Amino acid sequence: MEIIHLLFTRNTKAKMSPLVDIIHQLATEQVKIGYDVTVWHIGSKPLDLFNNKAYKTKNFSTNLFVWNTVQKMLKHIDGLNKQTIVHVHGGIIPIYYPILFHLNSNGIPFILSPHGRFNSYALEQGSYLKRKHFGNFDTNIIQWATAIHFRSEYERNELMRYCQFDLQKSYIIPIGLINNNIDIAPKIMKHDEIIYCFYGELNIAEMGLDILLSGFAKFKKQQANNAILWIMGNGKDRNAILKLIKKLGLHKYVFLKPAVFGALKFEQLSKIDIMVRCSRLDYAPSVVLESAAMSIPSIVSENTYLVDLIKNANAGYTLTKNTSDELMQVFTESMKEIETVHWNRKKLNAHQMVISACSWNKIAREQLEVYKGLI
Repeated sequence: MEIIHLLFTRNTKAKMSPLVDIIHQLATEQVKIGYDVTVWHIGSKPLDLFNNKAYKTKNFSTNLFVWNTVQKMLKHIDGLNKQTIVHVHGGIIPIYYPILFHLNSNGIPFILSPHGRFNSYALEQGSYLKRKHFGNFDTNIIQWATAIHFRSEYERNELMRYCQFDLQKSYIIPIGLINNNIDIAPKIMKHDEIIYCFYGELNIAEMGLDILLSGFAKFKKQQANNAILWIMGNGKDRNAILKLIKKLGLHKYVFLKPAVFGALKFEQLSKIDIMVRCSRLDYAPSVVLESAAMSIPSIVSENTYLVDLIKNANAGYTLTKNTSDELMQVFTESMKEIETVHWNRKKLNAHQMVISACSWNKIAREQLEVYKGLI
């Protein structure tokens, strides 16, 4: 069985995309297990992350005419044998349509992993062209797909709202831990405050930072407590966040910090008590898993596609409505639990969740079992 991972990136900055990392991790593990794996990358230039790796790479440049790129790819598809599985990553990508039409016409099975690209917020708030593309093209791709991979039940139900498909061909496998800090022991930090933390892009609408700040403001007004909130990250809404903090009277309790990376990032995470991710649109909630690896529970919204994991493992708290009132209640609940034995159990559960469910080797093997059933 030959495995091809198909990926499109829109610009050279995409080398930092979490989707690129996901494919790299999955392909690497599948090669280790003993399979022939190739990454087909469509983009303006090759990505450094895919160079000199255990798996093979084919780059299809979009620098000149997209039509030429498509024709080149169709010729490669014509040369594939029937024991090939194509794993397609992403969605609402125009160049995918003729490629996947050709795969379907040639009887080559392909798996579609949307990775949250069919998120309800993205579809409803997206441009008119994006919505039309989904309705005219992606709905066909969904029907052609031999199997559809989702990260959570919520993601599957979301897509079903916009496009009916055969549930029998869908399956759920969660995302893995990309920055593998599983062996970094959490530091025992002695501090007087309870530290809640958001780490990620400073995008108010997509990351739900308005929900976070409003919920935290209500929480602070509801009762006297020693909780503070760190917001760590970079992004276009930094100044707007500072204004919102001031407007809500949170300047003594909320601290806006720049994003840090590598060992410094894990050092900062080791100081917090709870990670908070109340996103509306979230393609890369890997910091939740990085925190869990350090025995830090999280508060997550459905749109992180991590609710199933967190809930089943009892490794944190989940938001079903993702409103400021609900978040205030969860803040209150977590504050009470921190003083009890249940909190230590949640911390242990978070660490164990990452080990048992988020290993890339385990995920690669689960994907391979699906592949085998399609040939």
